[in-house]
Amino acid sequence: MPFAALSKTSDRFQTLQQTAQLIDGIANQQVQSNVAASTAIIAGLVLEKELINKLLRRDIMRESVIYQEMEQEIQQKVQQKIRQEVRQEVRQEVLAEGEQRGIQREQELILRLLTRRLGNLTPELTEQVQRLPIEQLEALGEALLDFHELEELVAWLEQYS
Repeated sequence: MPFAALSKTSDRFQTLQQTAQLIDGIANQQVQSNVAASTAIIAGLVLEKELINKLLRRDIMRESVIYQEMEQEIQQKVQQKIRQEVRQEVRQEVLAEGEQRGIQREQELILRLLTRRLGNLTPELTEQVQRLPIEQLEALGEALLDFHELEELVAWLEQYS
C-alpha cells in the first residue's frame, strides 16, 4: 500500500485517495498508523504535501512508531544545534569579557607604573591612557621605562594619540 503513489498511474492523487480509504479500513490502530506514516513519506516523493495532508490523517500518523522515531530524531538534532549555538555564544562572550578584563588590567598596571615613575597623573592624562588602543597601550608600557618627567608622557601621548 505505501508504494501505491509511486505506481504507474495517470492520476496519483486518485491513487492516494483510494489508498487512504484502504488505510482507514485497517482495524489494528498501530498497523494503521504505521502504514499511513510510511505512505505519506513515500507519497512525498511525487506529490505535494498539501495533497498528502488532505488525504491522510495526521493524527493517525503521529501514533506511528516510525513517525515518533523521526520526530524524536528531529528534536534531538534541534536540541543539539541549540546547545552548539549556546556554547558558541557563551564562548565568544567569555573570550570578549576575558579580553576586556585583560586590557583593563594592563591599563591599571601601566597607570600604576606611570604614577610610580612620574608621580600622580592628572585625571585628563589618566583618561587619555585609558582610551589608548591595546597596541598603543603596550607601546606606552615599553616607552614609560625611559620617562623621567611628566612632560615626556604628555609628548608621547600627543605623538601617538
